[in-house]
Amino acid sequence: MEFDLVDRGASSPEGNMKCVQEELKRKTLVMFSYETPDRTHINIRLYDPDGGSIWNNSDTHRGSYAFTTKTEGDHKACFYKTTVDDPADLKHHKVRLDWKTGVAVMDYEKIAQGKHVNKVADSLRRLEADLRDTHETMLWLRRKEAELRDLNEATNSRVTWLSIMTLVVCVGLCVWQVMFLNQFFQRKKLL
Repeated sequence: MEFDLVDRGASSPEGNMKCVQEELKRKTLVMFSYETPDRTHINIRLYDPDGGSIWNNSDTHRGSYAFTTKTEGDHKACFYKTTVDDPADLKHHKVRLDWKTGVAVMDYEKIAQGKHVNKVADSLRRLEADLRDTHETMLWLRRKEAELRDLNEATNSRVTWLSIMTLVVCVGLCVWQVMFLNQFFQRKKLL
């Protein structure tokens, strides 16, 4: 992925951050590397879903980091230039980001070369890792679906009760209004 650092008119460099985020499962292996093609020095901060800082790197034009997620949720990487002399200058600074998760982190060609494993065994390992990752993802999706279904059912129940209460209040007001008007007209001797 490649993106530009842009000026958002903030007075501090942190105010001009460009953030990239991805929703990740718990205990997911993550590896990312970044570089600026024009060798502009930038700062990077990596945040967990709770907003806590996982890692930061200052004043460099390239770097990489790997970690395993501790919590489930949106993890984000934020980039910003340390000093901005001319805000228009930010438009010319690109950042290349390679963000890999799960099975994509493994370099099977290096494993095959390092252990002299033949290509068939390498393909089988790759398929096995893909299958495990797919299975874990399906289990995670099943849990998320159950959570969302429970939330949907609870919301449906609340809306039903709210509708019933609204109907009772409307009928009650209607009865009260008829009684009030009946008494009013009787007092005025119109009925």
